[in-house]
Amino acid sequence: MNQISPPQPVHGNPEGRYLSGPGKSLSRHISDLRQHQSAAGVKDSESRHALDRAERVSAERKLSHRGGDRPWLLRCLIPLAVVAEGITAYVGVAALVDSQGLATGLSALTAFVGAGTACILANRRLNQLPVPAGARILEGVFVLVLSALRYASLRIVGVGLLTAGGAAGLALLISGLALAGIEEVVVETHTLAVFASALRVSCARWRQARAAARYQRIAARIAAVLAKVEHDFLNFLLRTQDFPLSEATPRAAALKAAMTKDEG
Repeated sequence: MNQISPPQPVHGNPEGRYLSGPGKSLSRHISDLRQHQSAAGVKDSESRHALDRAERVSAERKLSHRGGDRPWLLRCLIPLAVVAEGITAYVGVAALVDSQGLATGLSALTAFVGAGTACILANRRLNQLPVPAGARILEGVFVLVLSALRYASLRIVGVGLLTAGGAAGLALLISGLALAGIEEVVVETHTLAVFASALRVSCARWRQARAAARYQRIAARIAAVLAKVEHDFLNFLLRTQDFPLSEATPRAAALKAAMTKDEG
């Protein structure tokens, strides 16, 4: 007589049955997240090293910087000062020469000579060298001669005495302020190298913060999935394995702890 054989017991522990059955998708999801976290960790580490290098280079350049701490962008005012010097110089030579092209060339040359002189004097100050009194006198003579030419040019074209004198005085003020401004801007501001290194630090800090935030987001997602694994495994033990709550709870916590340990 044939007898019906009793059902064979399922081999393996509950954890293995859960992870190969209802918890398989969650386990794979955690594995995928860990791969992403590993890549994010590499990016985070690389960004930290890049930030350290950028900060070190920036600190070295600031340490060797001779000038003031004003932002480099103030040097954008220098071209404006050169243009102002050139315009006032053009007023002085336009009526003294026949060619407009020659007048333009002379005024541009005058502006660059004035700006170059201001930069030379600024460089001496940066090197902590005294500025010769003769250089200051020549600079003043340069401004006064240009103002005299402006006055003469305005008188040639028929401008009244008072008006020509006022215009020449205003041009003298503009020219003097332009040269003094160029010198002070060069002395008191960062160099382009210091500005560029500070900009690289800002970019590296932004990239590092972004990489760290991505790593933390993935870590938070893994923690949430692990919490779900613990909850689902607890239900698995209670509903399908007939474990008592007192035994199922620590086993679920132990599975989560083991998977967390594997993560580390």
